[in-house]
Order: sequence, then C-alpha cells, then structure tokens
Amino acid sequence: MKIAVIQHRLRTHERMDLAAMLAASERAAEDGVQVLVYPRIPGITAHVGLLDAFFRNVEERAPGMARVSPATRRREGGPLESHLTGLGRTLVLAGDDCIDPDLFERIQQLECDALVWLFDAEDPLQAEAALELALDASLRLAPLVIVAAVTGRARGLSGHGIGAIVYLGEIVSEGDPGDELLTARVPAPAGLVERPRRLPELAPILLQRLAAHRAHDVCTDRDQGEPPY
Repeated sequence: MKIAVIQHRLRTHERMDLAAMLAASERAAEDGVQVLVYPRIPGITAHVGLLDAFFRNVEERAPGMARVSPATRRREGGPLESHLTGLGRTLVLAGDDCIDPDLFERIQQLECDALVWLFDAEDPLQAEAALELALDASLRLAPLVIVAAVTGRARGLSGHGIGAIVYLGEIVSEGDPGDELLTARVPAPAGLVERPRRLPELAPILLQRLAAHRAHDVCTDRDQGEPPY
C-alpha cells in the first residue's frame, strides 16, 4: 500500500496554502499514492467553505485517492474514537493530545492500525522529540504513526514541524524544512501482533511543554473566575 503525507510550508495567504496542497495532492495521485494524509493549517480550519471547495477540487483532480483530513481529529475534551480510513482503524490527534501520556493506555486499548499526529511543534527540539516518540508509539500504540506537520513563518504564525511516516519502530520517510510530499510503501492494515507490555515514555522537553500548557490553562480558568479543576 502506497501512502503519503503532506509537509506544508506556511504561505502569506490561506488560499495560497490551499493551492499548494492541491498541487501536492495532484502530484501524489500521479505517483500512485493510495492514501494521502493532510496537515492541519492554522487559520484555515475556521473557513469551512474554503475547505469544502478544496476537497471538491481534490476529488476532481485526484479521483480514487483516499484521504485523511484534519476534520476527523479528536476535538478538545472529546471521546477517543478511531475512524475507518484507507489506513485502517485510524485515530487522528492534534496538538498536546499527540504527546499526552494520560491518553496512551486508552489509545492502546483501541487497537488502531494507524495514528495520525497533527503535531504543532513550537521549536525544532520539540519536533525532534516528537519524532522519537513516534518511533516508540509505533511499537506500543499502533504500528503506523504518521506525523503531519507545518513549517515556516507567515500571517503571524510559525511552524517547526517535521513530517514523517513511521512503521514498527522505523522511520520510512522523513521531511526536511519546507514543502515535501513524503511517501512510503507499508503493508496493508493489520494492527500490532500482540499488545505491548508498556506504554511510550516522553522526553523531558515534551513533559515541559505539557506542564507549561497546563499551568497556563489553569491560570486562564482562574482569571475567568472558573474553578481550576
């Protein structure tokens, strides 16, 4: 099975972002990609009309190619639910959900074929640490882990992600800074042969990120007069 993920460089306008991803989609179809994973572009997810038009264009210009879009991600505080995609039973996570150890046991119990991480690294060190975590996760949570990332600076936004396709503890495709279409051939979905005995462990820099974000959330709740727990 030939799969791909778009690593996207931010543009100065959302429509330019979509044009670049449409071109990447056409290239993927020409290369025989069967399943394409899209990153989550900051600022675009609020424009439902733009996204609908974009995916209609993808359907017209790359017919028959299955896709995994950010729309299937777990919403903040929502249930952990896998979706049946071209990758098999797939769980799509965004932001801190990708690295939250409180979720790992429940993710393992879902027995997914694939995890898609829409991880918004705040600096290159976080991006590298997330890639190392993906290696461990591909042995303990799901055999296939796809990191869909954005890079660059534009519109007051910045991205430091590293896109990657990881299968059973091996990086089979990894991005460099900038636009990339990362492709790989992986076996058909089959899940892990047996349930691992332990869960992935986070690097200190990812633990620091979680602690900083949670402390900020608690302070925000207090400022709004809401209980911290």
